[in-house]
Amino acid sequence: MDPADGIAEAADGIAEAAVGIPVAAGGMPEAVHGMTDAAVGIPVAARGMPEAVHGMTERRGQESPAYPLEHPGRPAAVAWPLRMAGFGRGMMIRRTHVAHAATLLALAFFPACGGKGEGTGGPPSSKPPSPSESGGEHGAVTVREIDLWIQENATVEAPQDLGKTRIEALVPTGGGQWQTIEGTAKADGSVVIPGVPEGPYVLRVGEFEYVYTSARVVDLGVAIGGRKDAPRATVDPTKLVLDITNLAPWQARDDIQLFVPSSGAGQRMFGSGSGAAENWPAVGDTKLDRFTVNWSGLPWGSLIDASKGDVLTVSQLSQQTSASGVPYAIVTRFASFDDITQTDGSTVSKSGAFTSVPSNLSVSLDVPTTKFKSQVAAVNSKAVDQGTFVEIRTRPGNKYAPVGAFATLLTLGIAPGSADMNLGTIPYGNPYPAAWGSFVYVLHFVRVDYTAPGGATPWSDFGVISFDRDVASVGPQPIEPPLSPVQNLEVNGKSAFSDQTGVTRTPRLSWTAPAVGKATHYTVEILKPSGDSFGTFVALLHTKDTQLELPPRILDGVSAFYVRVQAHASEVDITTHPHRSAAGAARADVLSNILVP
Repeated sequence: MDPADGIAEAADGIAEAAVGIPVAAGGMPEAVHGMTDAAVGIPVAARGMPEAVHGMTERRGQESPAYPLEHPGRPAAVAWPLRMAGFGRGMMIRRTHVAHAATLLALAFFPACGGKGEGTGGPPSSKPPSPSESGGEHGAVTVREIDLWIQENATVEAPQDLGKTRIEALVPTGGGQWQTIEGTAKADGSVVIPGVPEGPYVLRVGEFEYVYTSARVVDLGVAIGGRKDAPRATVDPTKLVLDITNLAPWQARDDIQLFVPSSGAGQRMFGSGSGAAENWPAVGDTKLDRFTVNWSGLPWGSLIDASKGDVLTVSQLSQQTSASGVPYAIVTRFASFDDITQTDGSTVSKSGAFTSVPSNLSVSLDVPTTKFKSQVAAVNSKAVDQGTFVEIRTRPGNKYAPVGAFATLLTLGIAPGSADMNLGTIPYGNPYPAAWGSFVYVLHFVRVDYTAPGGATPWSDFGVISFDRDVASVGPQPIEPPLSPVQNLEVNGKSAFSDQTGVTRTPRLSWTAPAVGKATHYTVEILKPSGDSFGTFVALLHTKDTQLELPPRILDGVSAFYVRVQAHASEVDITTHPHRSAAGAARADVLSNILVP
């Protein structure tokens, strides 16, 4: 796999499809074990997410370790991809639920998250809750979940039923003691927690998620790209076979991407080395001949239904070289099909012809990689640079930064150790509706290697510095990270960048604000050695403060752990909407050394 392709594939996995991106426990693919600074080839089982990074296990129908994603009103087809988003925008999907990936994503889709969908925002309602919305009970806290399904011409609210999700308030009473107040399910699907004193408390959602807040109404909803009624392909294989002429003469590093805007389905295929599709073109070919994709293997694999207005778009990303000699790829061919209807387990064949995409737009790309590399040691003193990834993307409803697929218009992977790159003005095209707008997504990621106390199996984890901005705001000025990692991470007052023992099972974590930019909130992930190639997710905590005391039970049975602290800059208040996403978000990670209770 080419180094740039490896960076792109790993970045898309580490970034969109959970931010929050966003996974853990499990066997890291050999390509990840063999990862070098020059080639970060992380093969992806579900395309875009290293299976090991997710560390997921098939637990359909059970609650996610991080989020109560599966409800009667939220199809499992969408539930499992959401797991990835919050863990990182990236990153973290695939029929399982691990949150460790939440960190690296979105992803991406993760681009990308403050909990479920990197970042927080996307303009939730700002009106104050009415007495009925707040539960109508004195001292009560109301928790609800209203998902937003983002379509090209509509935004649909979908309340979810939290009745089967464990929700409670943990109220600090001093001296390291906590009062637990359980919530009561209501007929409308919300949960009311009675008798919660005014002031700070910790909202516990499920077994693994904690929100440090004072809010009396909390909405756990997430923004999702696509149709609420679009079922996922679950039968393996569910095949789509394409015969499309007028391909631009195929080059070794070209790529194909599929996108169904109305259903939120699609994925970049990441080239012939990825295994995401069969019958790739040979160099010089000018058509797709029986190009076959297993739709059930896509992270965003909602079945296409022409009767619902679904239109499959297929585009070719062709390699180019800038005037300064830097390789990148842009969309050069485009085809669309409005008469495809899939059923689970079926094989659908379609033929057609590509049209050329004019490069009638341009962007100035000046990427000072040294600005990113200067932050590597701030992630952890042992961190190893893994390179920088830049894309221009488009999708409907981007102000919400919804979880789901998107279309890539331009992609650039910069190998670690590269000098600052000023590509100058780059022409590109956009065959999708201009009304969608487009955004630049930038991700720099690093690797930290670990060995558990007394353990023989090392593993690796990743830290991310990422952000996105409207493409119109990218001018001749350099594209620099707007947010740096937190500083002075400590456990019980001692540096977390040294291995520690005896930290207790309710340690106090603290840090100081980033040196660059202004963080609006922080996400703390607790992870433990898995005995395999990746850390296992233990808990996810959201806070606006620069310190927190772990509630009891999180570290029960944990013999060693480490923490990832993500600084976020975003629009929405995570104390009231911890799972929302927003355009224009930024994130920067810190990873601790090994800590022993």
